[in-house]
Amino acid sequence: MGFREKNAWFCLVSILVVFVPYFYFSFQYPIEHISVFLITVVGLISLLAGFHAINAIATNSIRESGVAINPDELDKLIELVAAKWAGLVLAATVLIWCWFAMLSVPIDEFSSTVNQPSIPGAVNELGFTISPVQGLFWVNLLFAGFVVSNLIYYGKIIVSYRGISNG
Repeated sequence: MGFREKNAWFCLVSILVVFVPYFYFSFQYPIEHISVFLITVVGLISLLAGFHAINAIATNSIRESGVAINPDELDKLIELVAAKWAGLVLAATVLIWCWFAMLSVPIDEFSSTVNQPSIPGAVNELGFTISPVQGLFWVNLLFAGFVVSNLIYYGKIIVSYRGISNG
């Protein structure tokens, strides 16, 4: 297994290990997710920095020359295709998220803006309300789409390298 494939495997596994518990907790308790997010980010950075240092030291060609291997045309093509697929997934996620956000706006809220009772949450000039829990839920869904697009990116890199090595 090559240097870049090992990196892709570890990034994929690290993202799964760190963000599955984060999303489980943040969807259960959306208000308390800020501190958990900071812990998640620090954990992911620590895991990735540690592994990339160990992988660079353990790779013979890097250890002997002291210089990281420059990506060749095949590596660049594999990363370009993986980025394309990840970008498509991210774009679809954002569009679907926007579509659901627009469809979830209650239409009758806009017609009764004058005599609206006091509802907890943020109220704007149109009388539209959204609770902080709902807002954080939707933001977490959008962030989950970003995480899934990164999983697609690393998964596509792994599949491409595995396809090359298996003939």
